[in-house]
Amino acid sequence: MRKTLVLASLLWLAGAAWAGGAELYAQNCASCHGPGGEGVAGVFPPLAGNPRAADAAYVARVVRNGLSGPLTVGDQTFNGSMPPFAQLSDADVEALAGYVAGRLAAAGAAPAPGPGTTAAAAAGDPEAGRAYFLGKRRFARGATPCVACHDAPGTGALGGGTLGPDLSDAGTRFGAGLAQLLERPGFKVMRSLYGDRPLTPEEARDVAAFLASGSGAPAPAARGWRFAGLGALGTLLLFLVLFPFWPRQRESYRDRLLRRKA
Repeated sequence: MRKTLVLASLLWLAGAAWAGGAELYAQNCASCHGPGGEGVAGVFPPLAGNPRAADAAYVARVVRNGLSGPLTVGDQTFNGSMPPFAQLSDADVEALAGYVAGRLAAAGAAPAPGPGTTAAAAAGDPEAGRAYFLGKRRFARGATPCVACHDAPGTGALGGGTLGPDLSDAGTRFGAGLAQLLERPGFKVMRSLYGDRPLTPEEARDVAAFLASGSGAPAPAARGWRFAGLGALGTLLLFLVLFPFWPRQRESYRDRLLRRKA
């Protein structure tokens, strides 16, 4: 009888801790790893059925210190970056790690939306997303327009920036996880730019819809050729404007005086 009471008490305490961990997970982790720990294929690793996540001490270290670089889970490799959650107390970290290890990782692997699935992105407005991408419409929290660093189909003749990768195939590569990735960036540079001014869920869906609408289209022409062509066109126009004045430039001041006297 005493053993039964002790076991029941331990289970009750574990359930209470997991309940607190579930709330912390929903607030801090679910937007990237999914409500059930399913993750997003190619973007965020799954926690459900993940042997690494079954180690509460390992999960606690990752939550405290963050994690970046290649990570293989099953047959998938992820190469994002997770920031440390310095705002969580030690008790919160332990509760969160206990929930992830005891509930999510212990469960069977949940199906994750795979690359090429664009249903979530389709919920947004591609035209509004293009306006956000190009900076023609301001993000509500003042985030930098995407075109400052990235190029994509539909950005016009001059294209976008070169600091970040071309996003012509972003919809195919990230699929349904693209909106989540835009709302909660997992890459260090994006996190530094958008960490204190993230996109709203609606803005993220709109930009994701715009990028998904261009997936499968040929990548924008090489910027070098584009700028070379525009430079050649500008040179030609300048030559046409200056050509009527060119003969006078070759005439000396003496010749002009003689021509006037004549």
